[in-house]
Amino acid sequence: MTMQLVPELICTNLDKTVEFYVNTLEFSIKYERPEDRFAYLTRERLDVMFEELSAPGRHWLTGEMKYPFGRGLNLQWETSDVVELHERVLARSPSSIYLPLETASYRRHQQVLRQAQFIVQDRDGYLFRFCSS
Repeated sequence: MTMQLVPELICTNLDKTVEFYVNTLEFSIKYERPEDRFAYLTRERLDVMFEELSAPGRHWLTGEMKYPFGRGLNLQWETSDVVELHERVLARSPSSIYLPLETASYRRHQQVLRQAQFIVQDRDGYLFRFCSS
């Protein structure tokens, strides 16, 4: 059995969030429940769920939601096309670039790993670092 971590994030406007993730970051809708203001999105092996803050039903919130959401959270997702994705984001939503494309080196034990990476901040303030080794 393969385990997978799928974050479920609160957003202020589900329609605008889905539009950004689908049209700018090239996610697709795996499934959605419009009556619950919920969407499950996927891109390559990356999955993320979104639920609108004003949605009916229960929310598992540990405190008041204030912008920017996700303070202290930086989700890193490996992708096969980080350069092309960066160019797409620059063309469609340049203001969402939090950290421009760079090559970074990180030490793991005695080995130095290099990766191309950039960070996007979505409309609710969540940070997503897309990278390729």
